[in-house]
Amino acid sequence: MNPREYRQRRQRRRAARIEAHRKRNHPDAEAEHLIEFAIRWAPFGVAHEEEVLVHFGMTTRRFIERLWQVIPESNCVHDEIRILASAYPHHCRTGGPGG
Repeated sequence: MNPREYRQRRQRRRAARIEAHRKRNHPDAEAEHLIEFAIRWAPFGVAHEEEVLVHFGMTTRRFIERLWQVIPESNCVHDEIRILASAYPHHCRTGGPGG
């Protein structure tokens, strides 16, 4: 193995170790995945239906519902919530026949 390959492998192992030990911002992996995906797409508006389906196996509407279910349990800072609210409006359900 040449020195360049060795350095690359060492850097990848170090990055993996750091990632494994970093403090999570959210209580569970699903919540973190949902929130990070939503924040990554927020500058472009709502993520495309196809992207949501591929990554989460759900419709965009269900994704938004699930996102707002996990946010109260997360450690999102106010700025993150503001960004998410602008891109993924949270429509409260009334429990009535239509919604």
